[in-house]
Amino acid sequence: MNVNSCPKRCAKRYFPALGLLLLVGLSVLSNSSEAGKYAYGEDFVRLGKSWPDAGPQYPTVAGQGSPAQKIDFQQQLAAVEDQEGPYSDALAEPLASLGRYYRNSGDLEQATLLYRRALHVVRINDGLYSERQIPVLQELLDVYRVSGDMETLDQRYAYYFRLYGKGQPPYTEVRLRAALGYLRWQREALRRGMDDNTHRRLMDLYQLNENLLKATATDSSVSAGQYREVVLSQIRNLYLLEDRISPRLENIGRVSSAPAFAGPIDQQDLDRRRLESLQKSSFSRGKGLLLELIARQDNTGDVKALAGLHLELGDWHQWHGNASRAGQQYAQVQQLLMSGGQQVLLQKWLGQPVELPDNGAFWQPPAATSEDSPVVLKVAYDVSASGRVSNLESPIEDPNLKSKAIRLKRALKQIRFRPRWINGAAEAAWVQRDYQLLD
Repeated sequence: MNVNSCPKRCAKRYFPALGLLLLVGLSVLSNSSEAGKYAYGEDFVRLGKSWPDAGPQYPTVAGQGSPAQKIDFQQQLAAVEDQEGPYSDALAEPLASLGRYYRNSGDLEQATLLYRRALHVVRINDGLYSERQIPVLQELLDVYRVSGDMETLDQRYAYYFRLYGKGQPPYTEVRLRAALGYLRWQREALRRGMDDNTHRRLMDLYQLNENLLKATATDSSVSAGQYREVVLSQIRNLYLLEDRISPRLENIGRVSSAPAFAGPIDQQDLDRRRLESLQKSSFSRGKGLLLELIARQDNTGDVKALAGLHLELGDWHQWHGNASRAGQQYAQVQQLLMSGGQQVLLQKWLGQPVELPDNGAFWQPPAATSEDSPVVLKVAYDVSASGRVSNLESPIEDPNLKSKAIRLKRALKQIRFRPRWINGAAEAAWVQRDYQLLD
């Protein structure tokens, strides 16, 4: 039928149908480009694999430290207190040492008291912002982590972040490390599901990192390595944002559309809408950050660091389903490392398929105090030159693990891999690996 000759009532039927077909077509294209993205590290991880972004893991092992050490530390404390009083600067070290003894012996409550007293002594003698308290602060945070007191850990991270400048200049090593540590903790809190308002936490995390990026980009006191850490922190945030947030669709008649502002909006809904807006441009934002960082690094002469950034950008493309653009970056990695005599590193990075993302953005291991033995499954499979899995085999004899093996194989087929890269080209590979289930 010629639409130009169709009556208005006919056109009204025709154009909604056409719009629906276009919407379906765009949906298919979108799903095709996103197919296979998966939060690797959240539900399973290769056995023995770890990343610093999950935070330090300090299992408590009862019996570490001898009674003689305890007595020695106590005698040191008593001697200093008798000679110099309860606020002597010399008390800080034996207090921290005794706290360390109790932590390793499993008495976390006593360890907490001693660490806090050590901090008090340092602050009285050096002032509230003393850098000398940093090691003690870190050990105290570790005690909260091991004890499972995540609420207090969350509060302490926020307090120390405020104490050391809230991400504002001047960017001394200590202040910048505190800001990056706080950003790292916020990702961990999101992975742990610390509270119900994850959208607010995620929005604050992204915006704080963005502010830090803008402030450090032009600050001459910030080294190239420090700025690199700030950028890669935001890249991990973008991975989280893309996984946790997807645009909502509401049905209006027979056609889906984005929800409109039709009534009062609470803060959670507003945060969600802002995150949805960020999600739409997150791929280009991540690519732009990495390209800008590569341009900066290109002038430093550090071949390893430059190759590492091309690897990051290649992984970003690969995770988003663009194997061709990823391949261009992996080729740069190979060229740089070969010219720099870094064959061992080249083999480590590109000599075998690697599950993506390879930065721990989604990995949070079970608590160190967990008594359950981890479930470990062996799986063999092919990884194509484009980074997709096929021909999975799992020799599971225990009937209680059959369903877990099926779920693991399904998850492996969903994620993307950095393919093996040999002689300037991606190649298919067969691998056999052990995976730990994390649920």
